[in-house]
Amino acid sequence: MQKAFKRIKALFRKPAEERYLRFMEKKLAAGAEHSTLGAKIRDEAYTRAKAERWAQRMIEYGLKPGHLCIEYGCGSLWAAEPIIHYLDRGRFYGIDLSDHFYEFGRARLADLIAEKQVRLGVISEPVLREIAALKPDFLFSRKVLPHVEESALPRYLANVCSLLAPKTFAILDNTPVPQPDGSMVGRRHTVEAMRAHLPAGFSIVQDRWGAILRKQG
Repeated sequence: MQKAFKRIKALFRKPAEERYLRFMEKKLAAGAEHSTLGAKIRDEAYTRAKAERWAQRMIEYGLKPGHLCIEYGCGSLWAAEPIIHYLDRGRFYGIDLSDHFYEFGRARLADLIAEKQVRLGVISEPVLREIAALKPDFLFSRKVLPHVEESALPRYLANVCSLLAPKTFAILDNTPVPQPDGSMVGRRHTVEAMRAHLPAGFSIVQDRWGAILRKQG
């Protein structure tokens, strides 16, 4: 019992991101269905419709086929799929905590991934530096913030901010995740809470579809 208690204590000393990663990998390995992760999701028709609406919103915000678009927390590419179709070759770069998440999408969209020369990577300092050097035009992070614990919020924002150029339009979906029964789960991080953790030189405002983050140039 004492050893088990020590293991539990050790788990909760680890960063929140690692706890979430291990939790989700265990669920997926057990065959549990998720709304956006895995080869088989809970309600594919609903998820595809939501992804199409999100892509249309990005276009309304100004996303062009030739823009370099980053998805921070790309999951299994369900939200990304219509945006990848819309963008020119080599203009989508998706990153997440683990390649295990996006490998489901890579397998599902193998022909599209090859045709559009999609880039995928694990969130790490080298990958963040690589993307920052590309000076992306767009960045979105959908259904990620509701899963970000308070302790992980400063790291999340610091990582996202590190990718932005003055020209980058970034939108962070900060609404809890809707469930099939109409309920909502997850945290809602307000712009006031996020503003307290922003590095100097960045601004954030609440818009209808998410929090818009800009680097002041």
